[in-house]
Amino acid sequence: MRLLLDEMLSSTVADQLRARAHDVVAVQEESHLRGIDDGVLLHHAVEQRRALVTDNVPDLLRGHRDRLDAGRTHFGLLLFGNDTFPRHRHDLFVSQVIAALEDELRRHPGDDDSGWIRWLARPS
Repeated sequence: MRLLLDEMLSSTVADQLRARAHDVVAVQEESHLRGIDDGVLLHHAVEQRRALVTDNVPDLLRGHRDRLDAGRTHFGLLLFGNDTFPRHRHDLFVSQVIAALEDELRRHPGDDDSGWIRWLARPS
């Protein structure tokens, strides 16, 4: 699975995952993607065959529904919230998100364009 990290995730997360041989791009690394509409971002993820990782749940669920209603799919949404990954302790947040994403990448290595949605869980 290839990932696109929404802009609330730092390029450090992408760097660390790439260092572990995963195909990951962060919005923060792509200036043309910063601040764009979430529907456009999801479309970009589809064009790149990437699952989108985000905590922008309401907007991306709306984008998911819009795509499915139009007969189009996507390569997945990995959603998370501040309750599972609190951002007030940045270093801990980054390390926990990296571990959770690496776990997800190990469990689901291939592309899947079925329009799936999963909640990112903290690894045990």
